[in-house]
Amino acid sequence: MAKQEIGDLEEIRQKLEGWLASRIPNVEDFTLGELNFPEFSGESSVTLIMEANWQEAGRARHERFVLRMAPIISQVFETHDLKLQYQLMEVMNKEGIPAPSLVGYEPDSSLLGSDFYVMDFVDGIVPPDNPPMAFGSWVSELTTEERATMWHNGLTTMAKIHQIDIRQYDLPSLEESPADQSPLAHEITRYEGMMKQGMREKADPIILEAWQYLKDNLPTDGPRRLVWGDSRPGNVIWKDLQPIAMIDWEIACIGDPLCDLTWWFWIDHCNSVGLGTEKMTGIPDYADAYQEWHEITGLPIKNVAYYELFTIVRFAIIMERKLVHMLDLDPAVATHESHPVQFIQPLMDICKQTHK
Repeated sequence: MAKQEIGDLEEIRQKLEGWLASRIPNVEDFTLGELNFPEFSGESSVTLIMEANWQEAGRARHERFVLRMAPIISQVFETHDLKLQYQLMEVMNKEGIPAPSLVGYEPDSSLLGSDFYVMDFVDGIVPPDNPPMAFGSWVSELTTEERATMWHNGLTTMAKIHQIDIRQYDLPSLEESPADQSPLAHEITRYEGMMKQGMREKADPIILEAWQYLKDNLPTDGPRRLVWGDSRPGNVIWKDLQPIAMIDWEIACIGDPLCDLTWWFWIDHCNSVGLGTEKMTGIPDYADAYQEWHEITGLPIKNVAYYELFTIVRFAIIMERKLVHMLDLDPAVATHESHPVQFIQPLMDICKQTHK
């Protein structure tokens, strides 16, 4: 996230210092160090890392914290429900699913220009997005067996999210389609809103064709569970090949969890095979992984080809939206085909064969 999108870091630090000191019990001589952007972070909410020192009952304390707030300009999503993100991580902690420990949520946007929340820093490693993890990262340097273990652990942890009885929690802003509509209806509405006229005029025609196909052939049934939304290894903090925190809940909703399952595998497919390299060894065959997920959750696997196409088209929409944003800022930016686009026609052909 570009630094110019949130304002003066020192001013933010000063305001946060008092806010944090008021939320830590028995604190004395609290000082907050400089704020830093993480080495790897997403392109939706702003992430800042900070170090704090204080005295507590005569003992010196030193901890690291993470701040999440909305950007001034968003390349991807127009809204950032930070309160819901915070609440969902509270749910993860209650359900025993790896997530950061939470310090507090601040609804008053007058303090930093946005509502925000602070959580404990989780000391682990995250697969990079740029360049993707298939290109010379710690993930690509694992052995085949280690990568298989990592993928298995990630898949089984994600499956636990889909087993949560989310309706026992009071989460009024968690989106869900009306009972008489497809479980994907609200997702269609979300991405329809992202495809504004300016993007439609510039988008690859195959994206628009596939999007219309998806709208015309919405599944009429399917389980309704908590869907993580941006379910990929890059949104997991890892240690010893185990997930120790599931993060980035910006597009969570109630829907069909097959959305998470296909996103987990096909985003990696786009960012490896789609960029001209081979899929890393150790990543399981997709059909085998889908079956394993089914055995863990007991949830049905239906319309897989549709959900794979839905994943690729949504990813293509996000990439096109980023490109339009870059062109708006600098018309000299070189245009190029979005790498998910190459998979749309083959997957749409499979869908059409399936629905014959």
